[in-house]
Amino acid sequence: MEKSKFKAIIVGGSVAGQTLSLAFEKANIDYVLLEKHESFAPEVGASIGIFANGMRVLDQLGICNEIEARTEPLRAMSKRDGKGNEFDYNEILSKISDRHGYTINFMERKDLLSVMYAAQPNVSKLLCNKRVDSIEQGDNGVKVTTSDGSEYEGDIVVGADGVWSKVRQMMWNAMDADKSLPKDVAKDLAKDKTVLTCEYACVFGISYNVMSIPAGHNNLVFRHGSSFLILSGKNGTVYWFYFEKLDKKYAVPNIPRYTQEDAVKTCEKQLDAIIAENVTFRELWDNRKSAIKVALEEGVMRRWHYSRFVVLGDAAHKMTPNMGQGGNSAIESAAILSNCLKSALDKNNQQLNSKQIDECLSLYQAERRKRIKSVSTRAGDATRMEALDSMTKVIMARYIIPSLGEKLILKLIGDLLKEAPSLDFVDKPTRAHLVPYSDEKPKKKKSILGF
Repeated sequence: MEKSKFKAIIVGGSVAGQTLSLAFEKANIDYVLLEKHESFAPEVGASIGIFANGMRVLDQLGICNEIEARTEPLRAMSKRDGKGNEFDYNEILSKISDRHGYTINFMERKDLLSVMYAAQPNVSKLLCNKRVDSIEQGDNGVKVTTSDGSEYEGDIVVGADGVWSKVRQMMWNAMDADKSLPKDVAKDLAKDKTVLTCEYACVFGISYNVMSIPAGHNNLVFRHGSSFLILSGKNGTVYWFYFEKLDKKYAVPNIPRYTQEDAVKTCEKQLDAIIAENVTFRELWDNRKSAIKVALEEGVMRRWHYSRFVVLGDAAHKMTPNMGQGGNSAIESAAILSNCLKSALDKNNQQLNSKQIDECLSLYQAERRKRIKSVSTRAGDATRMEALDSMTKVIMARYIIPSLGEKLILKLIGDLLKEAPSLDFVDKPTRAHLVPYSDEKPKKKKSILGF
């Protein structure tokens, strides 16, 4: 009897999950995507910035132009101290497109998800109102049962369901029940259960009809113990973030949770803060569409897979948003997971046994974790620098970085972007750019001596 085609069950329909489903379509990998919300573009009051590393993959998936049509690229950056005095201004961001092919574009998260959903060639595989209730696995596959009693069978289950991932928790449960779990894996599991910590909280906001800040401007306000990040988009839409350091470092399971009332109380204390030239935070607050307060968890899991489970995005790596790399890193991870699965399936007649799945998922983690650790560390450093968390951070923020010069700053940005992966099985984007990406460079051939 002929075996059925390899199939993945994706849990979570946000950026990571929808990127993965679009990539699987290109790779001809069968899947079903289960989303717990009532739609694939829920109104959660959050925004997202798409940088060149994310846009490059989204370009391969055919949605780059639509994103650009809906957004205003960032061009200028202004930095201010706690009293509103500007201590640095540059237009370095306007050079990003020439160097890396894409501008930096901010938009509402729900709008990005709408663009992704509209691009899905087979929406019958994307199912809403499917909250995962249980996951069973065996030697030949997995079965996912949702709260409405529906059952879905496949070869692997992919947790793209956020920082408090249900799939990751069930993966941990399966690892706990495995009496033959290697000691090093068990040790990593114990650490993963406590890896998430939190030192900062953030109010994410979106305001409409704010015409006093020019479109395409990035405004940073550095203050002791807190900071503002203000990004102006099209038609007076402003995406803003207020960061504050907490009273102590929290760890799971004691990471704080906040209400809408908490967001209001926090922001009303900051109404007179100067956040741009002749603009106070009051103007954003009075014109707000949404404002939500959340804890900023940080942590990179040691184990991203076990048996037929695998996680990606915030379920595997959670970072602070100051560098705008959470969503972009999720897109990168989806690309690498797709590459690994496509390659493995092509080598094994479109079917994978348990051993081959483990090898494939191990390669995915190995290719991603080092880069993610580096990006996550840099994001955390940015959060602390903008909040002037130490004298070293003060000196870096106020004196060293402003004096680096455009050339060196562009190089530092390039060092982050040029290592970005793309889909191996789709033609590379044709956008002109001055700085080559690492996967565009010809691979060095080994000599007959082996090096």
